[in-house]
Amino acid sequence: MINFLKKMANPTRLSLATLYDVVIAAAAAFLCYVAVTNAMGLLAGMMTDQKNYYERHTKLLAEEFQDFVTENHVEIGDGETIGDWNSENWYVFLTVYQRDRIYYNTMDRDNEKLKTELKDEHPGFQYGYLYRHGTAVTYPVKFADGDGEILIRAYFEARFRTLILVLGAGMSAVCFVVVFLVLLQKKLAYIRQIEKGIHILETGSRGYEIPLKGRDELYSLADSINQMSESLHKEIEEKDRIEKERSEIVTALSHDIRTPLTSVLFYLDLITAGKCTADESVLYMEKAKRQAYHMKNLMDDLFSYSYATGDRFSLKNEEYDGNELFGQLIGDLTESLEEHGFRTEVRYEIETPFAVETDVVQLKRVLNNIGTNIEKYARKDGIVSVEVRLSDGFVCLNIENPIRDEEIEVESYGIGVKASEQMIEKMGGSFTYESHDYRYHTSMKLPEKEWNEEQFSVSKRKNSSHDKNF
Repeated sequence: MINFLKKMANPTRLSLATLYDVVIAAAAAFLCYVAVTNAMGLLAGMMTDQKNYYERHTKLLAEEFQDFVTENHVEIGDGETIGDWNSENWYVFLTVYQRDRIYYNTMDRDNEKLKTELKDEHPGFQYGYLYRHGTAVTYPVKFADGDGEILIRAYFEARFRTLILVLGAGMSAVCFVVVFLVLLQKKLAYIRQIEKGIHILETGSRGYEIPLKGRDELYSLADSINQMSESLHKEIEEKDRIEKERSEIVTALSHDIRTPLTSVLFYLDLITAGKCTADESVLYMEKAKRQAYHMKNLMDDLFSYSYATGDRFSLKNEEYDGNELFGQLIGDLTESLEEHGFRTEVRYEIETPFAVETDVVQLKRVLNNIGTNIEKYARKDGIVSVEVRLSDGFVCLNIENPIRDEEIEVESYGIGVKASEQMIEKMGGSFTYESHDYRYHTSMKLPEKEWNEEQFSVSKRKNSSHDKNF
């Protein structure tokens, strides 16, 4: 009951519009009822008030009354039996009298006291007065105990009252339905249009959108269906793109793995067949080992990409102090690069506290991939520049390094970079990379979270416990 009252207190726009249509249709039905009943009542009155009609039917009533009296041996003072006939002919006002003495009057037939006095104490006693209406007609009647007269005033149009009421109610009901359907036709047409649009979208039509009309729940429904269809098509396109890209990468890797695999088999065949010296065996084993690790790196990159783009890939995001987290990650990255002989330059341009929500393990994997690519392809005589700043609600990490100008043997086919791109996008950020004028630029963005001093002061020890995982 409470929920019902809440719904009544907060009606929807569609229910209000429907209620408005119902009120209009009900008003039209009421006017139709009034018009039909009045018109039919007027028509019945005009027909029954005609002189010939009235005289003919009152005469028939008098004859019916005489037959009733004769068949039942009714005496003039038998008001109860006369009342039975009058009840069957309820539209007749009847007065039975004899020489101006009234024995029965329709208006007084329910007065039991007068009936008792008339029958038991004063037979033939006159009560009331004999009122002769202008349209009343007098007829002689032979009763069982003598002659008498009756005065009839009949309202024949009243006999049509039930018929008029039924026809009026029926016409008003039809009017209500017709008016309501006419008013509702626009919404019904829009519902059919939405239904048609759903069938079109089910066929996979990319550019079709259900037209948006009005500002009620049907509008919201159509808009939601359009958004759902657009989102679904984007998801399908993205899956198709990833699947196509994955297929191309797997095909390329399958082709290119055959070269180092052939080399490994060749060296092993030489060694096992005894066709080389001891020194050559060591050399061949070293080459076979290097080629095997090369294949392992390729497969690791492929696994990382497949994992990042798979449906079962899930992040374990937690909120961290952004300055502390990025300070340590950048420190680890530059320290690793400097150990490999690279010079680094860090521009940390964030002076305010901020928070970030991320999966540290995956973020560390992304930075390791960036560092590995720098070690493979960057010039050691150049500077690897690292910039960290806040911009438009994102923490931005930009890394730029010079590329070696000699011919480089490509080992990863960009799979690790693509895996990093997928991981950062699933964290709500973006990952872009480009090369220009022998310089390689990587840009990563992650959403900035609202800083909570109390939260991070309490959880500082907890965050520091994650440093071992970095």
